[in-house]
Amino acid sequence: MNRPSFYLSMFRYAVTHPMDGLRILEAACEMREDSKHRLVADVKTNGLKDCLKALFPDLGRIEKNESLSQLEDQLCEFFEKIKSEEYPSMTKPYPIEYSVDNDSGLFLYELCKALKPEIIVETGVAYGRSTSYILQALHENQKGKLYSIDYVFTPWQSKQAIGSAIPNHLRYRWEMVYGPTSEELPNLLDSLGMIDVFFHDSLHTYKTMNFEFQQSWPHIRQNGFLLSDDAKGNNAFHNFCSIQKLKPLYLVQEFGADAVMGILQKKNEV
Repeated sequence: MNRPSFYLSMFRYAVTHPMDGLRILEAACEMREDSKHRLVADVKTNGLKDCLKALFPDLGRIEKNESLSQLEDQLCEFFEKIKSEEYPSMTKPYPIEYSVDNDSGLFLYELCKALKPEIIVETGVAYGRSTSYILQALHENQKGKLYSIDYVFTPWQSKQAIGSAIPNHLRYRWEMVYGPTSEELPNLLDSLGMIDVFFHDSLHTYKTMNFEFQQSWPHIRQNGFLLSDDAKGNNAFHNFCSIQKLKPLYLVQEFGADAVMGILQKKNEV
């Protein structure tokens, strides 16, 4: 889709869907505001093995079982199938790079295997790559449930496309909450009470990220985790960790030096 067609499509959608059009405008304003801010100094990043070792010293080395390998093959097949499709379009509503990389997926899997969480909340699903890794761990643990919040607010997205990469046999431990996180996250957290893991992967703006961190933190159990994709895209994650006086880990991702997942454990108070 060329640029004139893109903007025309967005304009038509905004006219026929005024609330969504307003959200698109708000997101654009948030991103523009973020571009004016100076990012904090560079942070130390770690690879997958080092992050897991720091959190779980007794975990041992990562060994993929057959079911995990099958999941990776299924995900690779899904993304290879849509790779040549035009973006944005109904067949490719999200850029492939919106999905977490393989190491981030493996981190989510290994974290859930080690922690054995009862309740996980994530914001942002897109095709569902990160969701699939979490659900695979819950399936193997034979316990736990994942609640995911996502929403459609562009003309080429559809409710059916959300989580379209997730294998059917893993969906029984998944509940999809449809709506904007600004509206749905507080209600969901209040209904759940305490959770073990919160994973931000929705709109990566300072305002949205800070809102989600502030909302989720009181609901995270001691020794639970707050995770954030694109943690270096703005200062929200860094500032939040500083306020909590806790030192996070940063998992490097394959999309570039600035692509990292932020990992913050809610440690017991001394």
